[in-house]
Amino acid sequence: MSIRTSESRARRLGFTLIELLVVIAIIAILIGLLLPAVQKVREAAARMTCSNNMKQIALACHNYASTYNDAFPALFDANFTGGDWGGGNPCRGQVFVSLLPYIEQQNLYTTFQNVGNATGSYLDLQNQGVSIGSGAILKTYTCPSDPTFGTGSNVNGVGGWASGCYVANFQVFGNPNYGDYAPNNGLGSANLKSTFSDGTSNTILFAEMFTQRPGGSWGLWAHGAWNYNYCPAFAVGNSAGTMNYSSGFGTGTGQVGAGSKFLSVSPTAYSSNTAYVNITTALHTGSMNTSLADGSVRSLNSGLSGTTWWYACTPNQGEVFGSDW
Repeated sequence: MSIRTSESRARRLGFTLIELLVVIAIIAILIGLLLPAVQKVREAAARMTCSNNMKQIALACHNYASTYNDAFPALFDANFTGGDWGGGNPCRGQVFVSLLPYIEQQNLYTTFQNVGNATGSYLDLQNQGVSIGSGAILKTYTCPSDPTFGTGSNVNGVGGWASGCYVANFQVFGNPNYGDYAPNNGLGSANLKSTFSDGTSNTILFAEMFTQRPGGSWGLWAHGAWNYNYCPAFAVGNSAGTMNYSSGFGTGTGQVGAGSKFLSVSPTAYSSNTAYVNITTALHTGSMNTSLADGSVRSLNSGLSGTTWWYACTPNQGEVFGSDW
């Protein structure tokens, strides 16, 4: 009996085919349950990183204002003079350049001042070996959820200009009542004490947008003041929300009014439609992060109405917000 028992036990040391299949099926089920959870954790982490970035940018505006008598930077900074970006265009850094010293990037900001104090175009200065920070990749200007941001050579969109995922509200940083004449209508004069009569907590400063835009354009945070297709801005048009501006655009036009509400579409659908060149896009599932003028960050649900969205874009039109805000 002992010999047969030993032989029986020896034969039972391995798994049968059915047992192996059961084990494999259980593992597959566990993996299927685990992957969505991992993806949710990653998206939550990406959303938090994006929110922190937008918080830093909003606070940078307030720090800028504390230095310049409550004034916010203009979409195009007229303080950069003495050179040009090529083609006779004034050397005007954009709002994201003006904010560099207030996100602990003073050294990078200085490289843009070098351009402003030099003679010649941007390309001339490159050939002369002048250090220019327009190709710097900044995590503060990058949302980890943007699938179009890319890696390696795709990080810089055109001509070595660094791309970014955040865009400034033209209704705040630009001069929407100047008219359809770029780049002069980008010289805004927003001020904390006088501009935001609708309330700083009711006005959007910055929003999200796919880095790669329709028609081969990119959102470039340091690009000069001559082509709105690459300008990190949205809501480009008059403050009444009745006229989309086209000056400065090579493809498409600006978007204002209720129709300018942010989109929740795939990068492919976005990049194939020139109507989207200036419309913000939700980079997170079902919602989009925005920086408000009071320094806070709010996630806007995709169910927000286009009318309420536009009210939040304009700082002083006297609108009464709906319950969806």
